[in-house]
Amino acid sequence: MNKKFLSAILFGALMVSSTGTFVSCKDYDDDIDRIDNTLNDLKSQIAALQTEVANGNWVTSVTPTEGGFTVVFKDGKTYTIVNGKDGEKGDKGEDGKGTEVAVKDGYWYIDGEKTDYLAVTSEDLKEVKVPYINEEDGYWYFYNDKGEAEKSPYKATGAAYAVNDGGVFTLYMPDANGVMQTIKLPTAASAISSIEFLDNDYQAIKDLNEITLLYWDAAATTEWKGPRGNISNNITTYSTDLSGNNNVLYTRIAPSSVDASELAFSLIDTKDNVASIALAAKKYDGMLTRAAENGLYDITVVPGSYADGGDANKLANQFLSSGAKKAMALKPATANYRSLFNVKVIPDKQTTAPLTNINLNGNYVTIVGVDKTTGVAYQTKVGQEVVVSVTKECNLYDMYLSASEEDKALFGIIFSEDGRSFKATKSPDNVTDATIDLEVYTLPNIGGNSNIKKTTIRVEINRTLGEATYDKQTKQPNKTNYSFLVSADKLKASLSSDLNAWYASVKTDVNVLQNIYDDEACTVISDLGTNGGATTNMNHKQVAVTMNVDNDNQVTPANIATKLNYLKFQLDINKTVKPLKIGKTYYAKLSFVDKTSNIELNYVVVPFELTKPELNTILVKESGVFRDGKDLAQAYMYWGDATTKVTGKSYYQSNYYIDRAFTDMQKKLSDAKMVTSPTFAIDDANNVLDAEGKDTGKKASYFASIVNPVPSSTNRAHVSLKEDTDGNGSRDVAGYKKDLNVKFTGAYLDVTGDDSWKYAKTYQFRVMSPILEGEAVAANNVVEVSATGRTKLYKENIWAKTYNNDVKYDIFAKGKAAGVIEWYRSDIANVTFSTGNKNVFEVTVATPTVPVAATATAPAVDSYIEVEGVTENTAKLKVAVDDIWGYTLNSSVDIKTTLNTGK
Repeated sequence: MNKKFLSAILFGALMVSSTGTFVSCKDYDDDIDRIDNTLNDLKSQIAALQTEVANGNWVTSVTPTEGGFTVVFKDGKTYTIVNGKDGEKGDKGEDGKGTEVAVKDGYWYIDGEKTDYLAVTSEDLKEVKVPYINEEDGYWYFYNDKGEAEKSPYKATGAAYAVNDGGVFTLYMPDANGVMQTIKLPTAASAISSIEFLDNDYQAIKDLNEITLLYWDAAATTEWKGPRGNISNNITTYSTDLSGNNNVLYTRIAPSSVDASELAFSLIDTKDNVASIALAAKKYDGMLTRAAENGLYDITVVPGSYADGGDANKLANQFLSSGAKKAMALKPATANYRSLFNVKVIPDKQTTAPLTNINLNGNYVTIVGVDKTTGVAYQTKVGQEVVVSVTKECNLYDMYLSASEEDKALFGIIFSEDGRSFKATKSPDNVTDATIDLEVYTLPNIGGNSNIKKTTIRVEINRTLGEATYDKQTKQPNKTNYSFLVSADKLKASLSSDLNAWYASVKTDVNVLQNIYDDEACTVISDLGTNGGATTNMNHKQVAVTMNVDNDNQVTPANIATKLNYLKFQLDINKTVKPLKIGKTYYAKLSFVDKTSNIELNYVVVPFELTKPELNTILVKESGVFRDGKDLAQAYMYWGDATTKVTGKSYYQSNYYIDRAFTDMQKKLSDAKMVTSPTFAIDDANNVLDAEGKDTGKKASYFASIVNPVPSSTNRAHVSLKEDTDGNGSRDVAGYKKDLNVKFTGAYLDVTGDDSWKYAKTYQFRVMSPILEGEAVAANNVVEVSATGRTKLYKENIWAKTYNNDVKYDIFAKGKAAGVIEWYRSDIANVTFSTGNKNVFEVTVATPTVPVAATATAPAVDSYIEVEGVTENTAKLKVAVDDIWGYTLNSSVDIKTTLNTGK
């Protein structure tokens, strides 16, 4: 009987224009059953794989081996699974095939060899109809354009098969009895559970994402020798312009454990038609202004070509419906999960493809097609990779490099496989600095033999005396003109036997910094300013490096051989324009030149990274204000800060000075050179909560404002509660005891030109009166007075305490000055007592008396109040303590009236 091992798509959603594979293994051969794990029978082999899958592991590759497959999981574990039944050797015949079957350019290929069989699509499923092996005769059967299976002349060579459908490998393995066993092994693509698009800052979801697809009706070529080969007839070439932030899908993929950079991606329309372009993901490796996210990628179109069958607009029409742009979704090429349909492709047919200039390692050299052989166009060193590019990369179909056979042998020239870079691996001798004529061949996307250009560039290859890369230097500057020393030992060690000759030749009185780069290979110049449109850091002079004896003295030609101890890095950080970033690794390339010819003798690379202090070392929270490690300040007002009275009132404004919450705040800000940038501001991002944690439905600006938002020693920042929040003309101070959101922002060293220097944090301030949050206390919890007479009560009988139970204070008068009673606490404005039940006692002296000092004839009289008993019982003595901010503590103590008690 005919048995189809697959009726679904091979290796993902295979459309006629996409590529997939169907793999079979070779005949079983004795005893190959181990790579990293030894498993002796098919049952245990399958069980081991099932255990890996159950533990959340997924497959990164399945490759055929003798008698089975080698399976590699994401954690590096490797298994070999083999047949349980010997395969029949048989006669493979002249056309024996079957290691790999794949779809390319609409045709089936076997072992990389094109067949005459089209990849026929099932219209109802939009899927390629999969060939299969007939178990009876062992031959491959393919489908014709009528959907009928036809026997091919290709005989299969194996008994075990593997298929990737929707990102899941299914292995088909015959056991010892010849019964086919199967196991499903998920890949990384099948593990994807979320694909969402963000803005180019990776901060917010982006609902519409557009890609402008440049395409050309390319003319065929017959003379091209580059890696991509000649352009055939009826080919559309395509690419995207990635300059700036254009045509990039800024993507977050979950789970973050999936490495999407290893996957191919496709675009699919709402009818499940897969577009004939591929996309690739590159991991985002930059810094974010907020906490770094995981699973972030830049996804772009991979430049390619498409067999259009003579219709130059066939590719473009895949993205249009009745002239309108289709809604597309992004999906892994080998799995079924997709994003929302919020990608649109804008086909843009091009009739020209100018490449403009040729650049070596990012530096302009010449115009494409214009030779640069007079003098030296570019200098490089033995062992240094040189990347060749054109200005308009989006218009480039292909490139390759060449040189004369003599030069290639003399300098050991190695060209990269992609034809985009080269390097010299040796010098012809130890003295001569020689040149080669580098040949750069380019072909634009417009195609045509006439557009193939050869550009010859003279490159000087200098001998390297020595080179070295230092360990990264991590430094925390304490001022913008900060300097640090790096030992010169590694530099000297790299020169080895050439050190003395180097001492005699090197120029000493110069800044040896060649440039600052973003990459270890020193090919991408760091963007620290602009000069006529060319990125450079030198004209801003943010970094200079000299050879030094110590911090203050440079070496001279006379003492370099004995006094070269350090490389001194002197920073002059630009505060406002593209400063050096915090937390970024820079690569300082230091070039040492001959003092006569100025030719480079050698270089070293010193990676360095600047850091800043943690904010909690600058704004150090007072433990008595911020409790339990939280960001909520128990902000009790202090009498010494009460300087401004409410207009027309006798009490002071309810102000809390923020520096009361942080230890030596102003000094620490000053030490961090944060003078103009620190700011405290009301933060209205979230609603305010009350002391019980309930949402007030109001923003902080409804309740309070910040006075002197930029703090200084003379103008202290403070939270000021609004007296009349609802505007009805009466005092409500609704912000009292609310958790007011106050945001601090600032920049370390006042460097405001880049977010990496900045701090931002929101605290909550619960502004309160220490008096209002306290209570009155009676000695022994109750005061006994006479039920039939008058009794004086003193500070020994009744007192009060603040919010802090340990802070006891007297509420009787301390004295009198200028006709005003003085109290033991400066934040008390007045104290009065009243009865809670006139039927038990009356208060005959309600305001504490002014104490009288002792005289020669009379003893001192302490401050007191007086009560008169009415009946024998217990009642409350009300205590009202007015503070200087206009709040009144209404508390009480127990008074017990008894017979024969009084004073």
